[in-house]
Amino acid sequence: MDDLVKKTKDIIRREGLIAKGDKVLVACSGGIDSITLLFVLREIGHELPIRLGVAHVNHLLRGLESDRDEDFVRGLADRFSIPCYVKKINVSYEARKSGKSIQHAGRDIRYCFFDEIADALHFDKIAIGHTLDDQVETFLLRIVKGTGIRGLSSIPIMRGRIIRPFLTTYRSTIEEYTKTRGIPFVKDSSNEKNQYERNFVRRVIIPAMEKLNPAVKNKIVALLKDMTAVNIFFEHEANVFINEKKSYENDDITIDAESMQGLDEEVRYRVLFSLFQELEPSFLPLREHVRLVGKILKGKGPNLLATFPKGIHVKKTYGKITFTKKREALPVEGHYRVSTGRNIIESLGLTLEVNEIDEMDEQSGPIPIALNIAYFDLEKLGGLSVRTFKAGDRFVPFGMSQEVKIKDFFIGRKIPKEKRRRVPLLLSNHDIIWVVGYRIDERYKVTKETNHVMKVIAHFN
Repeated sequence: MDDLVKKTKDIIRREGLIAKGDKVLVACSGGIDSITLLFVLREIGHELPIRLGVAHVNHLLRGLESDRDEDFVRGLADRFSIPCYVKKINVSYEARKSGKSIQHAGRDIRYCFFDEIADALHFDKIAIGHTLDDQVETFLLRIVKGTGIRGLSSIPIMRGRIIRPFLTTYRSTIEEYTKTRGIPFVKDSSNEKNQYERNFVRRVIIPAMEKLNPAVKNKIVALLKDMTAVNIFFEHEANVFINEKKSYENDDITIDAESMQGLDEEVRYRVLFSLFQELEPSFLPLREHVRLVGKILKGKGPNLLATFPKGIHVKKTYGKITFTKKREALPVEGHYRVSTGRNIIESLGLTLEVNEIDEMDEQSGPIPIALNIAYFDLEKLGGLSVRTFKAGDRFVPFGMSQEVKIKDFFIGRKIPKEKRRRVPLLLSNHDIIWVVGYRIDERYKVTKETNHVMKVIAHFN
């Protein structure tokens, strides 16, 4: 058995890439790597029963050459009696429409197509022909583009159903195999053009580095292994923190700010990356985004807010940091008249049940049994209404003798700034008699001298 086949078979067995009876969709561009992968998997399939399929994307970028590649892949699949699935799409147009580079748009389109075929036809694995040279090229490209430590990891040999059986094999080994076996493949003329980033790295940068050290690829691969181990450690620390500290309020993610601030900077970056991704998978946070969150964590104010792309907001409120995609709640304007019976105030998401009662509920006394229930001395009340907070509002909180500003009351109760203008206030004429759900006014409480009682129950929708 050829060395490449044996090596690939050993990797498949060691990494658990393919199981007996799997359906494997092979991504085939028609180039040397993907075609050799197809030949090798067919060879291995004689001992490890698997069913193969071929997927090809015609990017319509190189005119007749693109059609030639498609025809070649179709013909090879037909020769082997393997089902072939082809997608034709104008990648140049899709790139302009999405604002992505042609390379980025093409990659996204290919993987989306492979997933669609695998889902529809129940393929267990999608085999990609990435090699060890791709690892080295990707590493150098990420350095040039300024990636952090997190970006300096090996391409995974398996992620979900994506498998890369050639990932530990240099392209030179594949070239030798195809030459020995006489395996046909097509050449992409664009691979000879240095204006493409990866081609420039492959054709210019790496040969220059090899003049300094012929074994530079091996050195980079060794460094990649070390960086991958470092990243695994940091990811583990981040996941432990998230599992212990993350909680939810409605659809928002909340974490204790002090705990977040105490994290190692690299661990914090990964925690934030994960939280941002949970809110919006298409948002890739940069280091400056993480630094902005760091400023919020260190800030002295009780209410701090930062906005990010994709409509993401990060707020620090009284020692808690919240990640949300929802818009800030707008203040509710207007006065809403309240009368005896059931009062529905839709704009506040509030229903008030107002009733006159002859006697207090047992166990009640002057203090309500729940924060959404309040009792008042009916004879002291005038016309009732509900509105929200205005600057300068004051009341005398139950149990106190002096007026306080509603704003100071909110601060003392650690009510987030964006929620203050949505807290209902129940008024008697012009006096605030209840910060609904929090505290009634001392002057309107029920006492031993009270003859008639007004009971109000608040229901928040």
